Amino acid sequence: MTLTKSLLLGSAATLVAVAGAQAADLPSKKAAPATYVKVCDAYGAGFFVIPGTDTCVKVGGYVRAEYQYVPSQKINRVDGTTQTTNFLVTSASTNTFTTYTHEKTQDQTGYEMRGRIDVDARTPTAMGPARTFVRLRAANTSGIRNTSIANAVGYSMSAGSTTGITLESASVQWAGFTFGVAPENYAMMPSHFYNANPWTGFPNGMKQIAYTAQLGGGLTATVALEDRRDHTMQAAVDKPSTAGVIVGNVRLDQSWGFAAVHGMVGNNDYYLNNAGAIITSASSGMTALSGTNAADNKTKSAYAVGATVSFKLPMIAAGDQLWLTANYSDGILSALLSGGGLSNVNSAANKRLLGGLVRADGAMSVTSATTVDNVSGWNVAGAFTHYWAANWRSNFSAGYIEINPSTSTVTTWGKGQLQVYTGGLIYSPVRNLDIGLEVQYANLKNKLQNAATAFTDAGSPGLKESNWTTKLRVERSF
Repeated sequence: MTLTKSLLLGSAATLVAVAGAQAADLPSKKAAPATYVKVCDAYGAGFFVIPGTDTCVKVGGYVRAEYQYVPSQKINRVDGTTQTTNFLVTSASTNTFTTYTHEKTQDQTGYEMRGRIDVDARTPTAMGPARTFVRLRAANTSGIRNTSIANAVGYSMSAGSTTGITLESASVQWAGFTFGVAPENYAMMPSHFYNANPWTGFPNGMKQIAYTAQLGGGLTATVALEDRRDHTMQAAVDKPSTAGVIVGNVRLDQSWGFAAVHGMVGNNDYYLNNAGAIITSASSGMTALSGTNAADNKTKSAYAVGATVSFKLPMIAAGDQLWLTANYSDGILSALLSGGGLSNVNSAANKRLLGGLVRADGAMSVTSATTVDNVSGWNVAGAFTHYWAANWRSNFSAGYIEINPSTSTVTTWGKGQLQVYTGGLIYSPVRNLDIGLEVQYANLKNKLQNAATAFTDAGSPGLKESNWTTKLRVERSF
């Protein structure tokens, strides 16, 4: 009996063990623990931790729709061989000047649709966060926003819609260093205006190596080696690039705003061809001349200095702010105005605004048959943002730019003087949605050197022009 009981108990224990082992192989009814995205507070709102890493990332960007209008202009034009602007149409067959008037010399409306994506990734290290930042934008433009072709008498019109992708930023930042494409280190003024600004700006970013030192108390100092080719109004004239542009700034940020001094040092190059003639590019605004002095091959130093200050004005309204800037340049015009599509004086934007006048300023001007010199200039400008209510604000700006080519015995262009005034009203029904209308007025005066007698007798048409333009913008940020 005892033996029988022992066998039964042993069999039962074996069955329990086997059943337990089989049960271990069956799917569990218990749910897997949930994985939550962790918020990363160390770097501000919008950052979250990439699962499985110690890297925080933030994704943002915007979608923008812009519509621009410029009224038509009655433009007095002159035909002749010695003048080469859109107002002064060159004719190779005659030295006589004939004045005549055109209306609607360019597209009057334009469209720009833009989308931008920002990705900001940061990982903590013993020497501060290692940051990777990418900003990529794509735009589709047409009409006056893409005015690109002209016929024999200077009419300028759009060749059709154009789509382009721009890398605004792609940089690695760590321990105070910046490597890659990042915001330019001289420009300090705001970029929230819809139309061109009477100060420098680099909307496409700047290739650079930079170092920023934190000196304490809100004081920082930055030194950078920037790509001279991105300073489009300072690039070498038909010569391989020989140096970068050294840029520096010292900036103090406080609760009342900021104050900064900034400067650039670079060079301008030129050389003579085998026949001794000065070699120039069409974009430089210089004319190839004859000469025999090959010893004039040289590099000329160039520089720019400026100061910018900003004041927060909560005593007027919450969010109000004022910016002021003044700059002087000898051979680096990119310190005074943008060399890109938002330029007032030398790019297509000027044709759009003023109705066709092209002032082709470069970093250097021809002074004789065998010599050149730097082009100098200066500007003063101010901007003001005012909040009428929490969801209504206005931007205002005013500025003056003067460009001074050296006295010449052979070339035509002289002093250029530009005044620009801008005002706008923006409505934000919800956070990060802006609906705004902006109007800009510009007045440009040109002086000529060595002007032809026939041109002077014709009344020097096209040297004093003014016009206005307006833009409607709808923008949603995220």
